[in-house]
This record gives sequence, C-alpha cells and structure tokens, in this order.
Amino acid sequence: MKVLDSTFLIDAIRGKKEANKVLDTEKDLMTTQMNIYEVVRGLFLEDISASKFHDAIEVFENVRVLQFDEDAMIKSAEISADLIKEGKCLEDSDCIIAGIALSKGIKTIITKNKDHFSRIKGMKVETY
Repeated sequence: MKVLDSTFLIDAIRGKKEANKVLDTEKDLMTTQMNIYEVVRGLFLEDISASKFHDAIEVFENVRVLQFDEDAMIKSAEISADLIKEGKCLEDSDCIIAGIALSKGIKTIITKNKDHFSRIKGMKVETY
C-alpha cells in the first residue's frame, strides 16, 4: 500500500506520463483527505474549466481516500512535535498527510516532495 501525495495527483490530473504509468502499474494506491483538499484548492485558484475539474474527480475516484480521524490526528501531532523539537519543522499539511498514512499502517508515499517527507521517521519516499 502506498499513499499518493498532492504533487503526484496534480501530475496525474495534468496527464503526465510518469504519473499515469504509476497509476497503471501500482496496486493499492491511496491518498488522504488533506491531499484532496490541497489539489481542489489549487484547481479553484487556477479557475479551471469544468472538464479539468471532471478530470480531477476521475483521478480521485480511482484511489481510496484515507480519513483524518482521531488516530490520524494524534499521529500527525506527534510527527509535528518531533520535527519541531529536532528543528526540522514542516507545514501542518505535510504532517497531517504523513500522520494519516502512518496511522493506517501505510509507510510509503509517492511524491516529488522528497525533501519534506524524508524528514518523517517511518516514512519511505518514492519518486516517479
């Protein structure tokens, strides 16, 4: 099982070959509510067409969306606190994404944002 980060989802929506290859070959791909929020916010900021919004929804329908529940909230807070103590702060959204994944036993994230997620203990980062 692997979680897809926002960078991946954006590339998939844009039809990038490397992202589509992952979608075609990998199994058990998931994302989080936070990733969906980030992508949809970006779409609204770009003032996209209805067809592009439809493309986004189609990508979302092909992956399971993990919820930001109480276990995820606690794990996210732990990740953030640990990073602050180490002087390696990350945006809350990245801590929440990692917290959701790790609280569900998912330890691999597919992203182009290797620098951020490689700071999080227990997360394996794959790029594409």
